[in-house]
Amino acid sequence: MGPNLVTILLTSVTIYVLSRLITVFFSPLNKFPGPWYAKFTGLPGTIATLSYRQAQYYHRLHEKYGPFVRVSPNQIFVSDLEAFKKIHKVGSNFMKADSHHFFGPTEPGQPPYGLFAMTDKADHSRRRKLLARGFTTTSLRNGWEVIVREKMMDAIEGMRRDAAIQGGEVDVRKWWVLMASDTISRLMFGVSFDGLKTGKLKLSTAADNLQEDPWFNELKIANIGVFLAMSFPVFYATAKRLPVIGGFRIFKAHKAILRKGQVAVENSKKSSGNGSTSLFSKVLEQAGEEEKCLSDLDISVEAASFMVAGTDTTSNTLTYVIWAVLSRSDLQESLEKELADIEEPLTDASLEAVPILNAIIEETLRLHGAAPTPLPRTVPEEGVELGGHFVPAGALVATQAWTLHRDPRIFVNPETYIYSAVKQTS
Repeated sequence: MGPNLVTILLTSVTIYVLSRLITVFFSPLNKFPGPWYAKFTGLPGTIATLSYRQAQYYHRLHEKYGPFVRVSPNQIFVSDLEAFKKIHKVGSNFMKADSHHFFGPTEPGQPPYGLFAMTDKADHSRRRKLLARGFTTTSLRNGWEVIVREKMMDAIEGMRRDAAIQGGEVDVRKWWVLMASDTISRLMFGVSFDGLKTGKLKLSTAADNLQEDPWFNELKIANIGVFLAMSFPVFYATAKRLPVIGGFRIFKAHKAILRKGQVAVENSKKSSGNGSTSLFSKVLEQAGEEEKCLSDLDISVEAASFMVAGTDTTSNTLTYVIWAVLSRSDLQESLEKELADIEEPLTDASLEAVPILNAIIEETLRLHGAAPTPLPRTVPEEGVELGGHFVPAGALVATQAWTLHRDPRIFVNPETYIYSAVKQTS
């Protein structure tokens, strides 16, 4: 090793160490309360995330340190209603953190990015306008309510079959997953994955290419890969290139998710040719237009992203709603009486203003919402004052619904499930 190389290495190490020391001792974020290790690392938060205890971990920090907590060298967590409005209001200059680039069906951190992973405001706006067609309440009710009802009834029938052969016990979440997956694939792409018919999710509907698709297992494994790539980028980049380790599912799971999107797009193209309609058909028609040009990969990424976003959130929410009602006999009785007074057939419009039902949904979303974890945003170039302290440009601020929805300053008895709690906010 020549003297010049040694000098370069020593200089690089020295600069890195000095930059870390400056952050530790002189960062404006030092004025915020938080655990002692937050000046040096955010690793405990990463470990909590990998253990599926992310929301609970940061919630405990808020309980101990208050509404503004430093959780890592460059990140503040916020649980304050006025600060939340400042960060997330329409037109806010707080952009999604670059970590969003890691959440998609592509190689972690790599483009193309779907709508949910985009951080550029202009790109996001153009893509949102392109994908938003057909999502009005009137359009969904007129065009798709019959199909949604059909899928729902298929799920209930599947539960009845399972209950008959399993001594009355049913894994309701499994059937909600299948229902959500079939509904989204049919509405978005024209062809259902038909998981409700088999009781299992499938990777392909083609008779000659029928493979088991452990959909949520792949999602969990892919998420682990995402957090490894975010937290330990050098380790991840090195490990995936090693002969044996590189073949582990943790480095490949995203491909199965992307393949799900590709199959959905292929189905949409076939159904369009047969005269069938779907919410995604307009996207395919306009994919080649100037200024809106989307490649096949772009469309597949969006398709897979919609599948992920709609399946998990819907199935989890329905599972908690069922649990909340069945575990409270008085609540079940009140709901049944309320629904008995509504003229058949029950429709989305007729249920829109039903008090107890909607209170149950609201309270379930408050305590068991499908997206309870942090929403990190990057502080704009002018910086911001939070909790009486200045936060410089480029720092990260994050809010999470899990904590905001349990704030006693906003909700009475926040840890208690009260189905009329939607009317009891302070």
